[in-house]
Amino acid sequence: MCENGRENGKTATPFEEALTKSGNGIYNIGLVCTCSLILLGVGCDLFGFTLVVQAACDLDITLAQKGILTSLPYVGILLASYFWGYISDTRGRRLTLMLSMPAGFLLSCASCFSTNWLLLAMIKFFATAFACAANSAAYTLVGESCALRVRNKYMLLMTCFLLFSPAAAAILAFPVLKLDFASPIPWLGIVFRPWRLLCIILALPSGLGALAIYFFYESPKFLANTGQNEAALEVLKKMYAINNREDPEEFKVSSLQLPEYFNAGKERSLLHNLYEQSAPLFRPPLVKRTAQLFYIVFVVYITNNSFLTWLPLIMDELRTALEHHQGNPGNLCALITSHRPVSNVTVESTGFDNTTTAIPTLCEGAVKDDSLFTLMASQTIFAILNFLLSQLPNHRKAVLITILSSSALSGILLNLMPEPISSVIFFMVLTCTCLGMGILASYFVDLFPTSYRGMVACLSIMVGRSSTFVGINVVGNLLFTRCSLTFYLWSLLVASGVVAAWFLPPDKPPEREETRL
Repeated sequence: MCENGRENGKTATPFEEALTKSGNGIYNIGLVCTCSLILLGVGCDLFGFTLVVQAACDLDITLAQKGILTSLPYVGILLASYFWGYISDTRGRRLTLMLSMPAGFLLSCASCFSTNWLLLAMIKFFATAFACAANSAAYTLVGESCALRVRNKYMLLMTCFLLFSPAAAAILAFPVLKLDFASPIPWLGIVFRPWRLLCIILALPSGLGALAIYFFYESPKFLANTGQNEAALEVLKKMYAINNREDPEEFKVSSLQLPEYFNAGKERSLLHNLYEQSAPLFRPPLVKRTAQLFYIVFVVYITNNSFLTWLPLIMDELRTALEHHQGNPGNLCALITSHRPVSNVTVESTGFDNTTTAIPTLCEGAVKDDSLFTLMASQTIFAILNFLLSQLPNHRKAVLITILSSSALSGILLNLMPEPISSVIFFMVLTCTCLGMGILASYFVDLFPTSYRGMVACLSIMVGRSSTFVGINVVGNLLFTRCSLTFYLWSLLVASGVVAAWFLPPDKPPEREETRL
């Protein structure tokens, strides 16, 4: 690296200045599109799996097994995110994607050949354990390869694709699950049905993204920060040439200046490196910021993902209830708690006071159109809103507080509505916390040193997915028996996230923002 801002007698250029000189053009747009496609693929595969489980009736999946199948992918993410954070921070962002995405794609495709629910669960567990690397590596790669003035905007645009992924999964599932075929494969002992084809189709976007990432370079910030100054300069030159359609030698930067130097610790043990990579996040001066952002991540994910997972069952139950009511049927909670068709209910003991809980179960080899259309419409609207919010990259704090406040207020208003349509609308607004995901990703890039960005982003995914795992089960056990109470308590939880977001640092205009570590 350089010393006192000079190297070999030449003045070194601060990294952010050099990155700005590389321009913003075809390379950056292509990288953003590729990473967005990867995030879209991961989201389609993850959220679409709920639709697969709903349609895989030939596996004779019980209600308890459905719960395991729906939750297990989040366990894979929880257990693997820490490891991928270490790989991202010590071996590279691009390398992480090159290792994880092809494996996740192949495993997701292989899940279509499952002979029973347990094999399906195990394959999906490992598929998501690989694919989860994209959640942090893709954001970090873009954040460290784009100039400061467009960085937050691009990261919020990427989140548009992530938010659209449930809608994309529903769009892909709609024509596939309408098919009616059954092709026996005797040597595998299975019958190939539409839901098996859907497994492959949902994995295709991540497969295409895995192929496209090979055409891009490693993060120049990562290379410079790990002592590979010449390699970082070479990447910046190539980016400059592609963006400006000029000769790489026209890039007038001879050396880079960084306020930190990171040693990957290759001679140390893996466990020691993992500890050293994560421990600073939980020590002063970073510990307060880590706790604050992790709590907001917890609130965002447990609210959006938990309710979104149960959306198909909620919509099916709502439709059935409306068909049996005349006059004023009441709001969403009144309907789903008052109507319990025997054919659609599985009664289970709560295990605490020997009481029973009625939980709806549907398995018809397909997913109702109403559920798919609601998923398409709501997530498309969220993606469009996120695109509009990306035009306000310098008002992140105000936007995040507004999002969380809207969610908290909707949980209360949902219970006060006299009819079901407005209740469903407020139910979807309650899940709008997903609009804060891109904002939080930009905070992790801006507020943490380069050496720990991959790790803190992956740990945040662990927090988010573990909260989802808990939330899915809490919502499933409470929503159909204590509906109103569930939404009131959730509003209080989201309101606490508003308080945490209030103490985030104020946004600064790009031209005045200081160069980060």
